[in-house]
Amino acid sequence: MKEVLVTIQSVYQYLEKLGPKKSFQILKNLGYEKLLSLTGKVPKERLIVLTQKLSENTVVELVNLIPERLLVDMIRENSDDDLVYFIHSLPMTDLALISRSIPPADVSMLASTLGKETSIDILKTLGIEKSISLLKEIPMKDFLWLVKETNVTSIISLVSVMSVADCKRWIKTRGIEELPVILNYFGVENTLAIFHKLGIATALDLLHLLGTREMLELSQLISTMNLDSHKIPDLHLIKNKFQKESKSTPKPKAKKSAVKKKAKKTTKKK
Repeated sequence: MKEVLVTIQSVYQYLEKLGPKKSFQILKNLGYEKLLSLTGKVPKERLIVLTQKLSENTVVELVNLIPERLLVDMIRENSDDDLVYFIHSLPMTDLALISRSIPPADVSMLASTLGKETSIDILKTLGIEKSISLLKEIPMKDFLWLVKETNVTSIISLVSVMSVADCKRWIKTRGIEELPVILNYFGVENTLAIFHKLGIATALDLLHLLGTREMLELSQLISTMNLDSHKIPDLHLIKNKFQKESKSTPKPKAKKSAVKKKAKKTTKKK
């Protein structure tokens, strides 16, 4: 009973801090029970700060779209500044999708490591659905390791061009440990040019055949050669010419095998 009274008191203190107009609108649109439940799970000081920085409509939409359990975790795991920035930067439907798909602790890790602005840029550049799909294939700590070993721009440029299926295939086949080596050696533009020329499947086959170090050494060797691009033959023309010559050359006639005739038996008349 004491806990209930404390919770009710927190609700009234919360509403009092917001002022009559804002508190009336929030109470009217959310209902007393929902507000009572939320204030019992989140410190009222945090709720007051967040609500003061957001409009009444945003608060109502936030509470109605995001399940209470996830909303409580979001508030618990992230700072007020980060939460307010995310809420103002993303459509509420995208924010609700992120809350259901990416653990709030991972969102907090992303924001605290790269900064809230960079985190939003990544989500917007890749797209919310693609970001969620990729983070299901690679843990957040591994993604942050990739960024640390290269840089945000290189990783985003690479992943923006690759499809989710390509990323999944690469992670399943080669893991992520080689990516910083390849990106730092070739540069992101040259890496993308190789992928565009060969395709992801062929590039993976080549890596499997040669090995990463051998492929890098072969690339270095080829780069030192004085090669003339004009001397690259048109293999399609050569193939077509060969096929035409093969068709025009008469095939030797096969010799007919002689058929032995059976000798007829003759009977002497007596």
